[in-house]
Amino acid sequence: MLDVITDRRARLEQARVELTENESGLAALAEAKADASKAGREAFASWKDEYDWRTMEKERLSVLIETLQSELEREDTAEAEIALRERHNRQRATNSELAQRISEKLSQINREALALLREVAAAAMEDAEINAALPAGLEPLVSAHMLARARQGRAREEIGSKRLSLWVRSDNGAIIGDPDAVEDIGNGRGMIRRMAPLPAIRCHKALFEQISFHPAEPPVRPSPFWQIRLVDADGPGTIFDGTELTHPSHVLAALDGVARVSEPRDRPIETEIRPVTG
Repeated sequence: MLDVITDRRARLEQARVELTENESGLAALAEAKADASKAGREAFASWKDEYDWRTMEKERLSVLIETLQSELEREDTAEAEIALRERHNRQRATNSELAQRISEKLSQINREALALLREVAAAAMEDAEINAALPAGLEPLVSAHMLARARQGRAREEIGSKRLSLWVRSDNGAIIGDPDAVEDIGNGRGMIRRMAPLPAIRCHKALFEQISFHPAEPPVRPSPFWQIRLVDADGPGTIFDGTELTHPSHVLAALDGVARVSEPRDRPIETEIRPVTG
């Protein structure tokens, strides 16, 4: 089909070229009509034959161009539909394979996450019991999820410094924002002249230290590790939602519920009574 389409496109382009040339010929004949009428009957008859032929050729080429354009549009549509069907088939196969991997990988992730959540909650309860009974001299335990996820604070850290000599006002010591406005009058003194009646501002050079530093960063405490949601690998819901849980004992209870729900069970059976008509 590609060869056919290519041939039709070539014929269409050729027809357009011929139509342009024919219209130029018709325009030239229209200008020559008066001269042909003066040249006699035979000359005018010859002109008329040429003009009629070109008029007919214009109609033929116009119809040909319209026909070829319609055929190409239909073929382009067909080609596009074939390409879309092939793309659809590829994507359907991709989705099927991806769905299988989602189920398998998510099931694996959920198993590992549930086991880890149970360990974290149990460790948190043990930490609380030990910290509540600490004798003197023992520091409280830091929970595992805090050790893993908390960000320690950092103190300000100076990384460089240099001395600067800056113009300041002599009356209050404020740094001059535009040092180019200061007129140096020698001996470390200067003056900013202003239009009368405003008085001049007297200045002098003062020594400063410019310090580069990393600013202090406060510690960041993470939210409890169990405050997450685990989506069901084989259904639309969730198998665990810890977003509202605040105590590790609640987490362990929720995890026990997950284990019970995941056990195989028979589908429920219900009964209804409907009237019989007819």
